[in-house]
Amino acid sequence: MKKIAIIMILIVFTMMGCTNSDQSDTVDEVDIQESVQTELGATETEVQAAQSGDDELNQTLSDWVLGTEYGIEEALFDYDEFCVEIKISEADYAKLQDYDFTDIRNSIIDILYVHGLNDEFEIIFANGEKIAVEETQSSEVGYEETDESQQSEDTQMPTQEGETVNLIFIHHSVGENWLNAGLNQMLNYNNFHVSDTYYGWREMGDRTDTSDWPNWFNDDVMPTVYNELGNMTGYNDIDPAPGENTIIMFKSCFPNSDVGSSISDEKEIYNSLLGYFSEHPDKMFILVTPPPMQSISHPDKTRELANWLVDENGWRKGYDMGNLFVFDFYNVLTAEDNYHMLIDCEEKHIINDSSNTLHYDSAGDDHPSDEGSIKATQEFVPLLMYWYEIFSESN
Repeated sequence: MKKIAIIMILIVFTMMGCTNSDQSDTVDEVDIQESVQTELGATETEVQAAQSGDDELNQTLSDWVLGTEYGIEEALFDYDEFCVEIKISEADYAKLQDYDFTDIRNSIIDILYVHGLNDEFEIIFANGEKIAVEETQSSEVGYEETDESQQSEDTQMPTQEGETVNLIFIHHSVGENWLNAGLNQMLNYNNFHVSDTYYGWREMGDRTDTSDWPNWFNDDVMPTVYNELGNMTGYNDIDPAPGENTIIMFKSCFPNSDVGSSISDEKEIYNSLLGYFSEHPDKMFILVTPPPMQSISHPDKTRELANWLVDENGWRKGYDMGNLFVFDFYNVLTAEDNYHMLIDCEEKHIINDSSNTLHYDSAGDDHPSDEGSIKATQEFVPLLMYWYEIFSESN
């Protein structure tokens, strides 16, 4: 663990901490209208087709808003003006940094593109500032976008010797924060190339609730996941290995940690996935349990489910394929003294504190703080390497 701690010191943390979106009633709200106009102009057929998915697109935008940390209150697409209208308080808008604008822009590009709208457009803010999507810099809004290759060169960490392994992470905002708080670089350091899916990824990116997993793990969707080597969050210091993704990580966001008064439905869903996993012994699957919230209706049931998923005599009892593993993200974030880690080359799941809700909140927000993400990275990466050895031996 000393080695992991030393590596973590080298990580450049670029993620801005969560801000509390609760503001005084005296704060004026401003509507930032981002006018989206294609260079060639959308055809009438394209606009009509897009309008038919109005509810679905705005639901995607609403889901994205819930996953952001920028204090955004609402995002709606206006087909008449062909723009995205974002409601945010003046105070929260003033806090946005250069990379926040870039993240907001890229997220909206992805969401609009997956809903059939051309991604070659410019964003026009209410004050007249513009960002052309095809450009890599925009001095008009007072910031320069960071070129990924240059950013990688500036912050690149040395990697250990060894063959590169392709890994893909299916996630939403908590996963994005985790990757950007050092996980991505730690994985690269240990020769894991990271691809990921996020809001707007094809037709499935918005759907990462527990109930959605059977719609992912089938022979219709997963071949595309195996071949997805691009990333929607962060960047890589290493090139991907030839071929497909070997490791598939998947995680639901924090609302899924409120399981209610019964976990029988969750157990049924997870059990339904085992058949697919067993049919693909050449792939390594890692379930990351949903992170906790500050308030959970039946936290004892959430704890029971997490323990069942991790316990080899629980969910995976009788499953001996050597390609399915579970990281208890939930437990790691419930207390400083709760762990899921590698100790003396043995996997240890330790509960020293009976707290069953989020300990590492972000100023009252249910997104885990950078401190929590760092703790999770320190515990997860050594486990991943240990699990990968087990997986490799089974193959």
